[in-house]
Amino acid sequence: MTALAKLREWFGGTARAAGYPAIGRAVATRFSAGSYYDFARGGGGYYHDGSKWAHGLGSTGRAPILNHAAIRANARSAVHDSPTARAIIDRYEQTVVDTGVRVECTPDADLLGITQERAAEWARDVETRFHLWASSQLATASQDMTFYQAQRFSMRARKRDGEYFVRLYYDSRRDLLNPLRIGFIDPNQIRGDALTFTSWPQTCGDGIERDGRGREIAYNVTVTNPDGTAKPERITAASPRTGLPLMLHGFAPEYAGQSRGFSPLAHAIHEFELLTDFTEAQIKKAILQSSISMVAEPNDDGPALNPFSDMGSGPSSAFEAPVEPGVTTDALSGGQLNYSEINDVNMRPGGVGVFNLESGKLVPFGNTAPSESFGTFVDAFVGHLAASVNMPPEILSLKFSSNYSASRAALILFWRTACVERDEEASDFYNPVFRAWLAGEIGSGRISAPGWSDPRLRAAWCSCSWNGPPMPNIDPAKTARADMAYVQIGAQTLDNVARNFNGSSGAANRAKNTIQIPQLTPVPWAGSGSSERSPKGEGENSAGEVEEE
Repeated sequence: MTALAKLREWFGGTARAAGYPAIGRAVATRFSAGSYYDFARGGGGYYHDGSKWAHGLGSTGRAPILNHAAIRANARSAVHDSPTARAIIDRYEQTVVDTGVRVECTPDADLLGITQERAAEWARDVETRFHLWASSQLATASQDMTFYQAQRFSMRARKRDGEYFVRLYYDSRRDLLNPLRIGFIDPNQIRGDALTFTSWPQTCGDGIERDGRGREIAYNVTVTNPDGTAKPERITAASPRTGLPLMLHGFAPEYAGQSRGFSPLAHAIHEFELLTDFTEAQIKKAILQSSISMVAEPNDDGPALNPFSDMGSGPSSAFEAPVEPGVTTDALSGGQLNYSEINDVNMRPGGVGVFNLESGKLVPFGNTAPSESFGTFVDAFVGHLAASVNMPPEILSLKFSSNYSASRAALILFWRTACVERDEEASDFYNPVFRAWLAGEIGSGRISAPGWSDPRLRAAWCSCSWNGPPMPNIDPAKTARADMAYVQIGAQTLDNVARNFNGSSGAANRAKNTIQIPQLTPVPWAGSGSSERSPKGEGENSAGEVEEE
C-alpha cells in the first residue's frame, strides 16, 4: 500500500474512529481532490509551516500536520532574509562548537583490567591521533572541510533544518590518516512525505526504511551523477559485513513517532518576517525623508497647496524650463515648471527641495524616521524571539550591560543551553564517528585495544567526553583564583583548568614549563617569601568581594 493510500485510509477511517472526525473528513476530501503535495503545501486548517493558524491557538480541534520539507524551505529563507534568524544560528554555532569540540578519552581502567597510568597513556595517544585526523581535510570525502569544520556545519544544519544526514566512507588509500571519511547529504535528497501528525503517531513514506522496532535500517537517497543526471540510491544504515555505520541521522524529536526533524525556528518564522518588514520599512522611510533637504513652511496668510496637484498650473517656481529646439514656451506652461518628476534611482539624500508652496519661511525638512520607539520596540521583540530559543537577549544582540553579575548570569544561562546542544551533537554525530575512527585504527594495528570484540569492553575503550572552548571569561583574575581554589580542595585537576581555559593539554603545558620557567631570571612572580595577593579585579572591594551595582 502506498503512502498516499495509507494516509487516505487513516484519515478517512481511523481518524474519525479516534475522535478526530473533522480531520478525517477534511483531509480525506483534500486527498480525493488533489495530490499529496497539493494538500501539504496548500495548508488548510491543519497544516503547519511556520505561519500562524487563522482560527487562533485557543480553538478546539487544532491538530497540526508538520510538513518537514515546507518548514525546512521556509526556515532556510528566514535565515537568508532575517538578520535576527541568522544571528540565532550563528550564536549557537559559535558557542557550541566554536573552533572545534575535541575528544577526551576516559577508558574504564577497572573494567578493562589495566592500571590508571596505562589508561591515561592510552588516552593521550588516542587523543593525539584523533586530533591529527580531525584537523585534516582528509577527514571528509570531498576534502573541503576538516572534522572540526564539519562540527560547525552539523550544528548549523541542526538549528536551521532540524536534522542532518552524514554518510561514512571507508577508503583503503595509503595516503589517508585513517580509512574513515565523512560527507553530508542534504535532507532534501532523502525523498518522501516527511510529515509529523501531532494528533496520532504515524510514519508514512519519509524516505527512510525501518524495522519492526522503528530502527532506521536504510535510506533512499537521490544522488547526482557526474553528467548531472539524478538517480535513486539505497544506502543501508550499517555495513552488514563489519557492522560499521554507513549513515547517521541527527535530529531531536519533539513527538512520539516523529521520524524526521523540523526546524527549531518553525514557531517564529512569521515573527522573523514581520520584524524584518518593520525594520526595512523604517529604514526605507528614513532614506526617503533624507532625500528632502528643505521645505517652504506655510503660514496663516499663505496656506500650503499640494505641490503635486494640478501640474502645469498654480504657483510657478523660479526655475525656467529648458526649451528644446522647435518647442514653444506655451507648450511648457509659459516656460516655467512647478513640478519635475525625479527618478528615485538617481535620487540622492539631501538632493530635493520643496519650494512650490505659496509663502512662508524656508526650513529644514523634519525627519521622523525611525520613530522614537523604534529601538525599544525592536529590542523587546528580539528579546521575545530570543527567549523562545533559550537564548538571553544579550547573547543574541551582543549587547551587555556594565553590571558584571548580570552579564555573567546571561553567559552562564546560555552556556547551560550550549552544553545540552553539545551533548545532543555528541550522541548523534561525534561519538559514532569516533567509534568508527577508532575501529579503523585498531584494524590497522596502530592502536591496541584488547577485548574489542566484546561489546562491554568495546564500550569501556570508547568511553569519552567532548570538550570545546570554555565559556567566555569576563574577569580572568577572578576565574584564575576560583580555579586554584577548586584545585586545592580536589574539585578539579590542573588538566581541567588548562582545558577549560584554552583547550590545551595540562600535561603538555607542565612539560614545557619545566624547561621554559628556569630560563626566566628571576621568575617574575617570585617574592621574598611572602605570597602577594594579585591586584583586585574590576568590581571588587579590598576583601575580594564583588561590588554589585
